[in-house]
Amino acid sequence: MDTKNTAERGDPVKKGFWTGLVLVLISGFVFGVMPLAVTFCRAGGASKEMILTGRYLALALVLLPVAIRRKNTFRLLFKNLWRILLLSAASAVTPLLLYSAYEYQSTGLTTSLHFLYPVAVMVLERIFYKTKLTRRKALCLALCAAGVVLMVEPGVTASARGLLFTAASVLTFSLYILWMDHLRPEGVSSLQMIFCMALVGAALLLPYAIVAGGFSVSVSAAGIAAVAGTALVCAVCGTLFLSLGIRKTDAQTAAIASTLEPITSVALGVLFLNESLSWRTAAGSVLILAAVVLISLPGRKNP
Repeated sequence: MDTKNTAERGDPVKKGFWTGLVLVLISGFVFGVMPLAVTFCRAGGASKEMILTGRYLALALVLLPVAIRRKNTFRLLFKNLWRILLLSAASAVTPLLLYSAYEYQSTGLTTSLHFLYPVAVMVLERIFYKTKLTRRKALCLALCAAGVVLMVEPGVTASARGLLFTAASVLTFSLYILWMDHLRPEGVSSLQMIFCMALVGAALLLPYAIVAGGFSVSVSAAGIAAVAGTALVCAVCGTLFLSLGIRKTDAQTAAIASTLEPITSVALGVLFLNESLSWRTAAGSVLILAAVVLISLPGRKNP
């Protein structure tokens, strides 16, 4: 059966599509919890460099038994090094760009603009992989974009540098989602691929963290515990689930479904941080939720 024609009918195009969709939704929820978790880490004296490096180290450690059991893992790592480097760099650089944008403009504006990446994913996939956009996905894309725009509160001051860093984060994360879907080395399992990516990501971030002074001796025991817990949960339920979900669904579906993240952040902010909920944020959240529900509905099958 032709997968392109299947996609046009709205049917799942891969085995395990629904499992992948659930994994992406869980990862979106987990990443939405991350801002709240990071506040506990920062309160304990941990730096952003320590938190990010810990995420990749935790992911590599979790998948280490898989890599050891499959003895060809490291041979495959070197054989497909360029693919691994591209994926690792895109994944590791994205949060650094976001943190840099936060230094120049509000977190709300930066986060909202970052979640325009589904648009970038679909445009880039159309340009480089000639992937068709179904009517359902086009509608979901429009709902997501409208929801994100609504969530940007009027009167917020933007910065040229902040916008530049945000645009770069949109590009790198979009490329990560695309490459996870399309750059698939032959004979490499998903878990092996993610282990190699985590190992290289940690190797890329560790020197940066050391040079930037990210490993401070002033971190408290509570801060270290918060970093360890955050890194483990984010690695397994965030990065791992997202990577597996992308490979079981497709780049466009994963990009739309993962926009559950900002809604989670908004809900937690209202519940635990006493943040106000404006009508714009509520309306934007409803539109994004509608897109997520619509992309999750089964398509009509031809007889």
